[in-house]
Amino acid sequence: MDEKQCLEIKLAMSIQENQEREAQAVVGYTELLGIIDKVLEFASDSQEVEFLERLKAETEEKISDELNHQQGLLNEYVEYTGIQINKD
Repeated sequence: MDEKQCLEIKLAMSIQENQEREAQAVVGYTELLGIIDKVLEFASDSQEVEFLERLKAETEEKISDELNHQQGLLNEYVEYTGIQINKD
């Protein structure tokens, strides 16, 4: 394997490693959503409820962003490597 091939493999791996980090962020944000929901169950002050609902919406938006990043990285990997997603 020549140097160019080694670099191409490293690039493909790096794309996948970044996609993995995006997935880990989604896991963390999903855990955060669970905690926010639990705290909301006990919130009695309207200001606290308002804050928590805003925090929940912003966390859901962050998840949406991370999913978008994952999809972009997947598309880049497929385009770069030429390996297509199995349709089965």
